[in-house]
Amino acid sequence: MRPPAPTRRQILAVAGISVSGALAACSGQDTGTQHLRLSSWNIPTDLATYQTIADRFVAEHPGTSVAVEVTTGSFHQWFITRLAADLAPDIIRITPQQIGRYAANGSLVDLSGAIPADYQEDWSEPFWAIGQRESGVFGIFQHTDNFITFYDKEVMETIGVTPPTDLADAWTWDQFLEISTEVKKATGNYAFSYGWSGPDTAYRWMPLIYQNGGAFLGEDGLTPSMDSDAAIEALAFGRRWYEDGLVSPSNMSKSGGGHVDFDLFTTGQVGMALTNPEAIAAFDEAMPDRWGTAPMIRNVGEASDLGGNALAVTRSSTHPELAAELVAYLTSRENIQEFCHEGNWIPSRSSLSAEDVGYAAHSDVMQQFIDQGTTIPLSMVKAQSGEFFSSLNAVFADYLDLCLLGQLSPQEASAQMMEAMLSVTSR
Repeated sequence: MRPPAPTRRQILAVAGISVSGALAACSGQDTGTQHLRLSSWNIPTDLATYQTIADRFVAEHPGTSVAVEVTTGSFHQWFITRLAADLAPDIIRITPQQIGRYAANGSLVDLSGAIPADYQEDWSEPFWAIGQRESGVFGIFQHTDNFITFYDKEVMETIGVTPPTDLADAWTWDQFLEISTEVKKATGNYAFSYGWSGPDTAYRWMPLIYQNGGAFLGEDGLTPSMDSDAAIEALAFGRRWYEDGLVSPSNMSKSGGGHVDFDLFTTGQVGMALTNPEAIAAFDEAMPDRWGTAPMIRNVGEASDLGGNALAVTRSSTHPELAAELVAYLTSRENIQEFCHEGNWIPSRSSLSAEDVGYAAHSDVMQQFIDQGTTIPLSMVKAQSGEFFSSLNAVFADYLDLCLLGQLSPQEASAQMMEAMLSVTSR
C-alpha cells in the first residue's frame, strides 16, 4: 500500500506543531493556551488521525492546543534523555513491553481521576492489566496486534491439507510439525517463518512457553520460571525448527530484523508464516489471492503475541490532568474505532468487532486477529508489562538464539537463562 502524500496538517505534526499552536506562534502573542504534546511513531496515517481526534478535543476545550510529534531513534534512550531534562512529551505512545519500567520509577502519571467509571468494563482483564498497578492506572491500551498463521494456498493444495479456521481447531504442535515437514518438501527450502522484527522483539516467541503450560515469570510477575519442564519443552520445540531445517537460519530472534519473515513467504521459500497483521499489505502486493489464514498454533494451551500500544501521561507534563483527559478521550470507543479504521489496527476494546471498525479489506482476517487476541494470557501480560521486562527480554534473546542454533541444549539454555534473569530481578 502506497502511503498518501503528506498534507499540511501532517507536515506540521511531524514538526511537532499543531494547527492551533502554529497560528498562536505566528501571532507572537502569549494567548495563555494550555499546550499539550503527544508523541507517536512516525506513521503518517497515525499522526494525521491523532491530530484529527486531538483537534476535536481542542474544539471542546477552549484555551487548549495539541501538537502531535514523532518519537525518534531508540525509544528508551530517547525517552530517558527527555525525562532527565524534563522535556518529555505530555502524552507518550508506548508498548506493553516498555511501560513497566516507567510506571515503576515514577515517570508516568496516574490516570485514574480522568478515566470514566465504565471504561474498564470494555477491556479484557489482560489488556487492562497492561497499565494497571496497585497505585493506579498508568496507561490505557489503545490497539493491539498478535500472531496468526498465514499460509500459501498453492502449497496447502499440493500437500493436501485444509487449514483450520476456528480457534478450537488450531493445529497443535505435533500437527504443525507434521504439516511443516510436508511444506518443506513442497517448497524445496523451508516450512515457515516467524515474525520477529529485531533484537528487541525476542519476546514475540514467549507465547510458545505459555502454549505449553509454562511461564516466563511466576504468578508474582517477578520470579523467573524458565526452569520448569514446560518451559524447557518449549525451548526444545523451538530447537527442532532449526534442527529439522523447517526455519531459515536467517530468521532468528536477534538477527531476523526488518521483514525477513515476510520476504521468505513472498519469495516462496516458506509456505507458512506465523506473524502479525502488518504482513497483509506485503502479501497482497506480492501474491494477491494466493494466501490464506488459520489460527495461531497451540498445544496444551493457547497464546499469541502481545503487540500494540498504550497511551500514557509523563511526569514532564505541565498539565497532567488535561493530558489524562485527552488520553481518556483518545481511547473512547468511538475514537479507538476511528483510529483502528484509519490505521488498520486491531482495537483493544472488547466491544469492537471487525464489522464495527469497517476495515477497507480483509475484514474476515481482521476478525480472526481480534478473536486470537482473546487467547493472550494474563500471566504473560503481567510478565511483559513488568518493571524489569526490558532487561529480561535482552537476556531472553541471548539464550533463546543460542538454544535455537544448537549452541546450548534446552536444559543448558534454561539454566543459564535463569541465572541471568535472577541477577536482573534481584537488583
